[in-house]
Amino acid sequence: MKNMLKIFLVIILFLSCSYAFSESYKDAISYTVKTGKLWGISDCIISGDGSLTLIDAKDKGYGHVLWIPDGKGGYLEKVKLSPGESFKLTDGHHVFITYQFKKFSQGQINMEVTEIIDERSFGGRIKKKRKPVVIAPYGSKQ
Repeated sequence: MKNMLKIFLVIILFLSCSYAFSESYKDAISYTVKTGKLWGISDCIISGDGSLTLIDAKDKGYGHVLWIPDGKGGYLEKVKLSPGESFKLTDGHHVFITYQFKKFSQGQINMEVTEIIDERSFGGRIKKKRKPVVIAPYGSKQ
């Protein structure tokens, strides 16, 4: 019975990971470059003061299984950044994405995306990528 439970849990983990990382996008950076949206973020809103509000895609969309840690063992539903500030998005074990807000200029958001994928528990290695990206504000509140 314990082996069946382990197999079931491995299958669930595999299915959730395969849904979180679609085959059409090899990583969060390629997703952002191709779609103009941030992996795991449902809304990307610029405020009148030039700050950026990012809302966690906690229910649907690419990367919805990731969360924004609050530093106290919980999570945040959204984060507000000024230029130069950053935050992390994670699954708590294998995926660590840092979004740094560089600037907002001429209707475009300049970000730097750092993605760390720890595949050691799957027999792989740690992969780290960093890339500047430019996107437009998006979401239901735009």
